[in-house]
Amino acid sequence: MPSNKLPYTTRLATTIGVSLWILALVFAVLPVWPYIYYRLSPNASERLASTIAYTVTSKGLPINESSSAVTTPSLSLFTPLPKLDPSLPEKNGLIIYKIGVKGEINEGSDWQSILKKGIWRVPNFSTPNLTSPNRPVILAAHRWGYIDWSPAFRKLNSFINLPQLKVGDKVTIIWEQRQYEYTIYSTVTGTHVSDYNANLILYTCQLWNSPVRIFIYANRSN
Repeated sequence: MPSNKLPYTTRLATTIGVSLWILALVFAVLPVWPYIYYRLSPNASERLASTIAYTVTSKGLPINESSSAVTTPSLSLFTPLPKLDPSLPEKNGLIIYKIGVKGEINEGSDWQSILKKGIWRVPNFSTPNLTSPNRPVILAAHRWGYIDWSPAFRKLNSFINLPQLKVGDKVTIIWEQRQYEYTIYSTVTGTHVSDYNANLILYTCQLWNSPVRIFIYANRSN
């Protein structure tokens, strides 16, 4: 009586084929999973905005603390400013050529609305034209952003590709029509800032539902 059982080689080939299809599906879905997650959970971006906002401030100063609490450094602490260049944009911005970031730096303590615009400078810390101990410039942004962001806007104004940055990479800030250059000296993951001695700190979420952040530490190089 003939057996209905498939030959071993056929079963093996079928198993391998199915496994490859599953792997292909996983790799196809993985890059867009955050957007699917945001679509299934409309409040996800707002929840992540809250965690981004308090990543630094819970360890540093409250975001609603008066800006007068920040100690203005004396002239002896100033680093020479880059040359004023009227041809530069009047709006302050962040440029990271390696990962395609080129967005306006948004100011204020209303992080709920500001993070929807893109890059946020955490209040009560420094600005590029000032130097002060333990007062770096701190910039934060969503990793994936919001459903209504276009792909072009997301690339320019989010930190989706921040993990691609390495030690030695360059970061540029245009501030009051002066161009400040920074060189990255450390890239780490963690739940809070570990080095406030940096001149510049960038950070974003590592995953869409994790307290772990990606931190980039850099110092002025011009």
